[in-house]
Amino acid sequence: MSLMPDFDRVPVPHHPPSEFLSHDAEARTALAPLFESLLDRLVMAGWDRRTAASALMFHAAAQVSALSRDGRPQ
Repeated sequence: MSLMPDFDRVPVPHHPPSEFLSHDAEARTALAPLFESLLDRLVMAGWDRRTAASALMFHAAAQVSALSRDGRPQ
């Protein structure tokens, strides 16, 4: 189980969105400890890790769909 990361200290990106691969890699690196901690907390609450991860994927996809539908910048 991972230690609780500091949710108030999310690193800022060093690459602009136009540098997609680098920007995306930075986002994944920044999100990884937060995601792991959230999954750990869900498992401690009694949720199956696979179910929790699937639910998080559902919500992430819903955010992407909403951004695409609303025409807001991604």
